[in-house]
Amino acid sequence: MRNTSQFDASNSMLGYIYQIRFALYLSLKKLSDLADPEQFNVSIEKLDDIAFDSDGSPEELLQTKFHGNEGNLTDRSPDIWKTIRVWVESIKSGEISLGNIILSLVTTQAVADGSLASLLGSGPKRDIDEAQQIMSGICEEPNQTNDKGYKAFKSLSAAERNSLLSAIYVVGNSEDLLQIRENMKPIARQSVPVQAADAFLDRIEGNWFKWIVEALSDTPSGIINLGVLQELVDNIRPEYALTNLPAEYVDALPDAMDVDNDMRIFVKQMRLFKAPKKLIELAITNYYRAFEQRNKWAGDGLLNPGEISGFDRKLFEKWYEQQAFMEMQTALDTDEAKRAYSARLYQYCQQQGVVPIRPDFVEEYLSKGSYHMLSDDLKIGWHPEFEQLGDASNEGVA
Repeated sequence: MRNTSQFDASNSMLGYIYQIRFALYLSLKKLSDLADPEQFNVSIEKLDDIAFDSDGSPEELLQTKFHGNEGNLTDRSPDIWKTIRVWVESIKSGEISLGNIILSLVTTQAVADGSLASLLGSGPKRDIDEAQQIMSGICEEPNQTNDKGYKAFKSLSAAERNSLLSAIYVVGNSEDLLQIRENMKPIARQSVPVQAADAFLDRIEGNWFKWIVEALSDTPSGIINLGVLQELVDNIRPEYALTNLPAEYVDALPDAMDVDNDMRIFVKQMRLFKAPKKLIELAITNYYRAFEQRNKWAGDGLLNPGEISGFDRKLFEKWYEQQAFMEMQTALDTDEAKRAYSARLYQYCQQQGVVPIRPDFVEEYLSKGSYHMLSDDLKIGWHPEFEQLGDASNEGVA
């Protein structure tokens, strides 16, 4: 049996992640329905767990209740009555006004037929008069946990209660964290090919969590304009087209760089023609960017079968052809001639030898770094005698 610490906060953490991911899911759904996303905002933990407003006027407030274990939302569930208290206090403080607002309680728990929650659902069995009668009776019961919620509801007049319950919709059996992510995929597929949906959502969700942190760090809590989300979708969509790939390592740098002690083969290849330190540093950077980018694409499932090997073949053929032309025109009878030949061959591959992996992928770091990956495997080289490095080893080198 697994022991659980009394300080275990995993359920609370999952609840927050659920809240943030659900907010993204709702926001993405709204984008296709809005004439002008820039007029709408979403906030977390400001007016409510999740709140949508139009030019500052609240239109939809949501309370999200994540439960790791299955269960039913009962008539006396604290989830219901704590939510009622929050909404009543917001009404009385003037933060929200009834009439043009939707109040939603979204829970992963089940809603039983005939229960209070079912009477406040969106289906044909919705009956706010019956719900009000049940709630009025429950409020007369002693219940320390729900006492503040009971008092808040009783503080309303009959007309106010009716207006409140008219705005409330309870959604039970809400999807869990993983299912919400699955529900976002059809939305993503409206923008990108099916095989790119997961990677596309990863990019969006990464930015979304960053924005949430920034918004929560504001005092008072800030908002996220849906126009910003729409702009992100529009900006990164072309990168996931069939003719392109996302360039995610344009500005990436290795964690550390020690040129003098770097014994990798591709670095040794450059020392054969006495490449300056700055050129080796650039080579190490491009190697890192290309290596990480290729692995990322492969992990995200964005590459077609044989695409990388086909790309490497094109680079090899560029190198092979240029090498053949240069050997035909150059006398390699002195060490200086060999070094000059090596430098010219290297310069050609790094400049004129850049090959796009797909027609719309224009970043050069992939080709430049991939040449170094081929060099590291001794499939190509710059110096006429590069194959003498065959006994070299990359063991122990990051």
